[in-house]
Amino acid sequence: EDVVNAVELRLDDLYAAREVTRAVEKIAGPKLAATNWMEQNRQIFNALRMERAVTVITIGLIELVAALNIFITLVMMVMEKYRDIAVLISLGARREQIRRIFVYQGMLIGAVGTAIGLAAGYVLAFLGDRYRWVRLDEEVYSLSFVPFEPRWVDGLWIAAAALLVSFLATLYPSRSATRVAPAEALRYE
Repeated sequence: EDVVNAVELRLDDLYAAREVTRAVEKIAGPKLAATNWMEQNRQIFNALRMERAVTVITIGLIELVAALNIFITLVMMVMEKYRDIAVLISLGARREQIRRIFVYQGMLIGAVGTAIGLAAGYVLAFLGDRYRWVRLDEEVYSLSFVPFEPRWVDGLWIAAAALLVSFLATLYPSRSATRVAPAEALRYE
């Protein structure tokens, strides 16, 4: 009962724990062991790393679905505007101008969707953190709720990826719009 079985050290620099652990092991000798908070919580950190990977995959799939929607919308619009495109070409519009019309339209759809998605995501994360929407059992998780901490870096890469995917989704429809043959499209008009 009068034997010390553990000594805890509190550090000013949280991330110096590994170096302090090695120094303590040298001082303590072979009969005593030293551990740090990173080693004790390794399973939690691995779970968080896995959760981050799953989140990236999920966001990628959501962006893929959005890109397919942009792609389908533009393909249908090219089919609907087939005659209008032919008239523009016959009036002297260059194929590059026609291509830009559809690229800009797809990028506008992607930019508006990205802005709305980011705004909604940051607002929901703020409200979820403030009102503690997701409660946890504190005895199990050492936290009473799931903290939401939206970071601007995440918003930046998500927006960049969404705009890139939107741009890629516009390439085929805009290219097919430039292949309209005015004589064929307007033959029976």
